[in-house]
Amino acid sequence: MERHQHAHAVMVIRGRGACLVGEEVHSIGLFDLITVPPLTWHQFRAAEDEPLGFLCLVNAQRDRPELPSPEELDKLRRNPQVAEFIRV
Repeated sequence: MERHQHAHAVMVIRGRGACLVGEEVHSIGLFDLITVPPLTWHQFRAAEDEPLGFLCLVNAQRDRPELPSPEELDKLRRNPQVAEFIRV
């Protein structure tokens, strides 16, 4: 679970799973492309029965990830779908 100033794209190259982008959880699979806008909380999880591999495409000049504070986690967990998904 992280966010950062830069936008990036994530291409799934192996397996399947799910991702959180903002307050939405999506199923993901082979060759899916996920766009993560700047300052958007996101997290990726593999399906329980197979590994998940992906390429994260970003600018060479980028900032370090930010982790959520306890207050930010509380706010995210107000959405039941997000609360069920996130692991920190």
